[in-house]
Amino acid sequence: MLPSSEVNCVLPPQLLVLGEALAPVAKATRQALVRRVRPTSQDFVALESLSRHMGEIEHALSRLTPRLDGLMSEVIRKEGVGPLEVGRSVGRLEQVISELIDGYLDAKASHAGAESIEARALILGVYRHHIRNICDWLDDLVATISNPAGALRRRRIEPSSDVVLTVPLNMTSPPEMAKLSALVGTLQPQQEERVELSIRPQQTRDDGPGVLGTIGALAFGLGLSQAVFGRKHG
Repeated sequence: MLPSSEVNCVLPPQLLVLGEALAPVAKATRQALVRRVRPTSQDFVALESLSRHMGEIEHALSRLTPRLDGLMSEVIRKEGVGPLEVGRSVGRLEQVISELIDGYLDAKASHAGAESIEARALILGVYRHHIRNICDWLDDLVATISNPAGALRRRRIEPSSDVVLTVPLNMTSPPEMAKLSALVGTLQPQQEERVELSIRPQQTRDDGPGVLGTIGALAFGLGLSQAVFGRKHG
């Protein structure tokens, strides 16, 4: 067996193209988190704005798993895929990320009065948490594709004729969710019901945890999504 520094990792051509396509997406997503925005005249109205933004976050996250499945079926496990097909699949994933970024920048640019400043700060924290989860995964994925031998060393995996590396996307529940739930709980029951129903028309206040609990559970559940890459060494 060759020393780890001399391991030659052979990757399918479409994976190399995928790494090149994802690198600028990862960079742009990181940059969006620190982007300066011009303040707008739009007011952040605590319950109304929370309802809208939580709905947008939930919609984006619900589309994330299908996009990851698409990368697996359309690129990773499909031989002979060219740059055009890879670009389309990455573009569909980028659309989901853009939904989160657009919502984040929209909330960041809005005006929050004394009664809504905490609500806006919390929803911005939720956006940042989800976006950073995705950024960490993108960075890890790109690094693994560009240097699989290094990824083997970091994971302390012994090289062999056929090795599988897993790059999991861990979408954890934002810590801000507990405070958001408490904040909503201090608002008038009539308003709370209106906010929940505006996002989930079929849900009543007695048949589930409400939208704030639902979005946290959804984010945690996405941690089961994994991207698996075959690595051959020789």
